[in-house]
Amino acid sequence: MRLGEKLKEKGLITQEQLDVALREQKSTGALLGEVLHNLGFVSQEAITEILAQDAGVECVKLKEYSFSDEAIKLVPEAFARMHKVVPVSVDNGTLKVAMANIFDVAVIDELQDLTKYYVEVAACTEDDIIEAINRCYGTEGAQAPEATDIKVDGQPIETLIEENIRLAEMQVGAEGEAADYTAVAPVIKLMDLLITYAAAQEATDLHIEPDEKLIRTRFRVDGILHQGPSLPIALLSPITVRIKIMSGMNISETRLPQDGRIKFTMDNKVLDLRISSFPTTFGETFAMRLLDKEKLVRGLESLGFSKSNLKIFRKAIEKPHGIILATGPTGSGKTTTLYSTLTYLNSLERKIITVEDPVEYELPIIRQSQVNPKAGLTFAVGLRSILRQDPDVIFVGEIRDSETAEMAVRAALTGHLVFSTLHTNDAVGAIPRLMDMGVEPFLLASSLTAAIAQRLVRTICNRCKEEMTPDPSLVDLLGNEEAIRGMKFYHGKGCSHCGGTGYRGRIAVIELLNISPAISDLIIKRADSNTIKTVALKEGFKVLKEDGIEKIEQGITTIEEILKLF
Repeated sequence: MRLGEKLKEKGLITQEQLDVALREQKSTGALLGEVLHNLGFVSQEAITEILAQDAGVECVKLKEYSFSDEAIKLVPEAFARMHKVVPVSVDNGTLKVAMANIFDVAVIDELQDLTKYYVEVAACTEDDIIEAINRCYGTEGAQAPEATDIKVDGQPIETLIEENIRLAEMQVGAEGEAADYTAVAPVIKLMDLLITYAAAQEATDLHIEPDEKLIRTRFRVDGILHQGPSLPIALLSPITVRIKIMSGMNISETRLPQDGRIKFTMDNKVLDLRISSFPTTFGETFAMRLLDKEKLVRGLESLGFSKSNLKIFRKAIEKPHGIILATGPTGSGKTTTLYSTLTYLNSLERKIITVEDPVEYELPIIRQSQVNPKAGLTFAVGLRSILRQDPDVIFVGEIRDSETAEMAVRAALTGHLVFSTLHTNDAVGAIPRLMDMGVEPFLLASSLTAAIAQRLVRTICNRCKEEMTPDPSLVDLLGNEEAIRGMKFYHGKGCSHCGGTGYRGRIAVIELLNISPAISDLIIKRADSNTIKTVALKEGFKVLKEDGIEKIEQGITTIEEILKLF
């Protein structure tokens, strides 16, 4: 009996869910278990248990295990991470390992050849495997590889980039002339390598910027731009043509900005690239946003919520109606928070519809639309139409005007759960902002459920993390003497892995305002922000700085990163 049938027989999924998953699998080519889990129909644990029973092996939970040092030494970290294998114990010539894919006979054979031990396999979920690997070997290897370690076809990627720059320049010529720009093979290879390089470095953006005598490439990693390879100016025309062909732009239009998308496959993983072109003095400049679903859609626990805030947030999003707002400047991670929330809520029992600008990533089952002001489809028009589509959950990309705000409130009052974003500096500021847009206080008090404000801060590189004594003047700037008394401080001293910055990755600093009955009364009375904030603080509300101080105490980030927010 196949996996889907077994899950259905045990009552874990319905025939309808199986049919949806099979259709999704046909279009994506992914494994059925992976599709079922991504759609939220069944847990990894349930799938693993079924597969373990089918294979006749033990199903283990590694969180409670104490691992044998002898076993860990037998399996190299690189092998463990590549094949998602954890060495559990070794006894009497037998090495017991936990695997995410217990049917991968080739890996089992390779492991036996490598260790010279008979390998006994146990089944485990992929998430548990990754967490266990980090416990056994440390978290350093979980990070992206260094640039010098990235290889394509067995060669260092930096060498290949230089080689293709040279070949492209020879083929195009010093004057930038070529018979057919669409057939300049080294340029095609060069663009693929630059995107691969950006993705391997976990960059969120790749910029192609022409100057008078050269083309600059820059990569945004952890919110900071880093210089990449410089390209000869002669390659500007073929590179421009190549990007436009890849992203579906109009090749002949060079005077107006354009937008496009690219589906890019790397190591069996599909990246979605959003491309923007803009005419400048020396030619068209391109900004390429790299969207990786694994990073864009995350578990709620990994977004940056404190334990208390996560409990409040989950309670808010599980209500059948109301408005939940995410506030903060552009680039503060609002989309990641809301996409992750929609994925958490996604199921066949709920109809979720979005209207966005633009659609960042396609989510299964969820109906997504993109605003088109030229055609008359604005947020307000889209929201009005969505209400006739019988939705349960609505996501409006941004509340920009009074009409959209009024429609969002009306949707919440008529039994819909509404998510949206708002540009305010803090969570409390969302209340007067909506009132300024013309929303009546009594309607706002009845519809608003919660508001969060967030910022992104860089996290300390685990490879070079060390305890340190901070500058007393910086500690004074933090304030809140009681909270920081006796606290340990950490920083990254800088290493090749983090490019000498001391940071690798980012996390959200979050404040969450829960609209309690007392705050609802203040909204009806048109109380100012300070009054609302005072009451919220008495009820346990933590401002951004407090959440930031907690993350400093936990060794997640540094004083300097938190002070940048204020």
